[in-house]
Amino acid sequence: MKKRIFLVVFLISLSVHSQHEVKFDVFDLIAFKALELTYQYNLNEEASVGVSIFNNLSNKNNIFNHREDFTITPYYRQYFLLGGVSNMYIEGFFAINSGKDFISVEITNDLGLSIDSVSKEVEYTDGAFGLAFGKSFISPRGFVLDLYAGIGRNLFDSNGSPSIVPRLGINTGFRF
Repeated sequence: MKKRIFLVVFLISLSVHSQHEVKFDVFDLIAFKALELTYQYNLNEEASVGVSIFNNLSNKNNIFNHREDFTITPYYRQYFLLGGVSNMYIEGFFAINSGKDFISVEITNDLGLSIDSVSKEVEYTDGAFGLAFGKSFISPRGFVLDLYAGIGRNLFDSNGSPSIVPRLGINTGFRF
């Protein structure tokens, strides 16, 4: 009997303090034809951890295109009150990103002199550390709107990887 009472109290406490958020990025879907899904666990009222998974669905010839084909981004968010506005946060993240790019390769003659250059497609995987800033809006029924912007730098200088990795988003989802 005590175990059942404990279980009921535990389940009620989970529903009172919503700890989980599931979101998707409408900005990436509309602007870049890419899908980004996010899971976030709220540690307390001031901090959360999460992970975003990005998959580029776009044709490489599209002018509005991410260079990354796939990115997984674990992050930590610290919330604070700024000028009376709540749910502002700073985020530290590490984005493991991969994709393809073209590099220029020089063709040389027997004397080592450059006579031409050609483009060669290379695949890369790199890791970027960065910071983002944002604001979350949460309705009483758990609807979440999350706006953020940030930037990271790839650390390993993989052949073909971009130096800078953007972190932009308009996420919508639910807290439960």
